[in-house]
Amino acid sequence: MILTKRQEQQLNKVFDNPKKLRKWIDDVHNDMIAECDKRNKDIVDQYLNVYSIAVAYTLRKKCGFGKKRLPEIMQQIWSNVNDFKGEKLKLDDCIKDLANNGIIFENIENKIDWKEQ
Repeated sequence: MILTKRQEQQLNKVFDNPKKLRKWIDDVHNDMIAECDKRNKDIVDQYLNVYSIAVAYTLRKKCGFGKKRLPEIMQQIWSNVNDFKGEKLKLDDCIKDLANNGIIFENIENKIDWKEQ
């Protein structure tokens, strides 16, 4: 484990006091959790950006969407995402509707190869 300079300085002071040691351990643990949460959010944001770009690029190249329709449809996609968060749209209902049109989302994690970069 790599400690910050502040943590290294505090470490020398806490070994002689169990209460201080427990507090120091808790502080380091909480710092680690916060850092992991931040990194996870950054990774999710990165993949959401990649996915949005892939959707927009596919709509442009395969469906021929141009300067008028492409921004409109992307805005609708992002609006739908917000509606899922706000529960105006239900994922289960959308998944059923898409299944009726040949899009199956049961094992979506197996459809995209998210290799470490």
